[in-house]
Amino acid sequence: MHEERIKMTNLNLNTYKGLEDSVEVPVYDPTALVPSIVHLGLGHFHRSHFCYFLHRLLQQGRTNWGIEEVDLLASATKERAEKQDYLYTLCSKDPQGGEKACIIGCIRGYTEGWKYPERVTELIARNQTKLITLTITEKGYCYDAENQSLDWMHPSIVHDLAHPATPQSAIGHIALALCTRKDPLTIASCDNMPSNGKVLYRCIKQYCEQVFPEVLPFLEQSVSFPLSMVDRITPNTTEADTAHIAETYGYQDAWSVVSEDFLQWVIEPEGLEGLPDFSKAGAIVTGEVESYEMMKIRLLNGSHSALAYPAYLLGYRQVDEAMRDEYLRKFIRECYMQEVGKSIPSIDGFDQEAYKDQLIARFQNRSIKDTILRLAQDGSKKFTNALIPALQYALRNHLPLGSMVLALVFWIHFLETADPSVIDDGQKQELLSAASVIESEPQQFFSLIGISVEQGSALKQPLLTSLEHVNHNGVAAVLSTRT
Repeated sequence: MHEERIKMTNLNLNTYKGLEDSVEVPVYDPTALVPSIVHLGLGHFHRSHFCYFLHRLLQQGRTNWGIEEVDLLASATKERAEKQDYLYTLCSKDPQGGEKACIIGCIRGYTEGWKYPERVTELIARNQTKLITLTITEKGYCYDAENQSLDWMHPSIVHDLAHPATPQSAIGHIALALCTRKDPLTIASCDNMPSNGKVLYRCIKQYCEQVFPEVLPFLEQSVSFPLSMVDRITPNTTEADTAHIAETYGYQDAWSVVSEDFLQWVIEPEGLEGLPDFSKAGAIVTGEVESYEMMKIRLLNGSHSALAYPAYLLGYRQVDEAMRDEYLRKFIRECYMQEVGKSIPSIDGFDQEAYKDQLIARFQNRSIKDTILRLAQDGSKKFTNALIPALQYALRNHLPLGSMVLALVFWIHFLETADPSVIDDGQKQELLSAASVIESEPQQFFSLIGISVEQGSALKQPLLTSLEHVNHNGVAAVLSTRT
């Protein structure tokens, strides 16, 4: 009987109310929502994070807003999403093995932006749209962090400059829509990127200066770009996750999302007037977003990268398994986090040591099958944002930095010894070349991650000494002596 029910019950608008005994279902009518939000970059994280905040408000009856989703890159999302009337299950799992499942119904439309750019412009420009949110990853902003400028040589920007009426980039789409926009608008980046709102504003402004200068007064007076910091570990959904939903809750959901139970969104108040009050759903509205952001990027993201490379070299492929290694866990919590934490300003009323302990518990969550190779992706960008500023702070203030240097050494050893096919980085070839001559020309490697010649001179000997220890004694032995 149970197997028959699994085969026959598929999640959609006609079936979700009958599932309320096993999962939380919307008390609101998804079809009655007014799509006042346009989101660029529909992915797992967005559906576990922002959509859940909105779902909470809808459950409380505090808003009737829904979301129009847009993907600017080719995706196979459309068929699965439409088949389920845009409903999906969010299954959040805690470190103790408990879980909670709820059906989310706030998504009310989906546009394949790479096929229909004119539809994207229409959605952003219409007065009904009050909020634009983005999860397009750091790459999607076409931003040159070194020069703090729009990357004018990025292929999508080159295309948009030549064909501004049919843009490819998020920057080009938003700028074009602002040409016909009349009402004020809030545009919120929900990507893990330092000063994300400032970066987004800078990119759009620079693009408009070149392409749509007539838009600049409206941009500066009527469009807000609040800073935000987001956090919820959300791995890619696996076939096992889909099977678990069916076996546990008795229905089929081909578009489900699995995340940890931890959830955090910190956003500044600028531009939130007239929007739903997300603080009622648990968001932190504060003027200290950049302090929270620095803490999260340097401690969570930085620790992820510091863990990924030695863990992979030791044979671990799952994050929770690696964190059960005593020496890896101690290296991250007692060495790396302690050094990095000294570079982070205190936040009133916030316990940084408790936050570090919470991170370790989250990394150890056996129910979240996050992979080591996912953490190892784009090390050049992640370390540049998360580790290098902390390392530079330590250099300036003559603070301990041995564990941060060792994290770089493990990355170099990974580049030297891992199968090149598992290395996923936008600067892969440059990194491999620099790693091959690290002993004779370390500055070639340092330059790739934003370390100056002067800083490189100070770091050269500690790095080469640690690298020699790893090469001669192995990762496990070095970790055992370090901790």
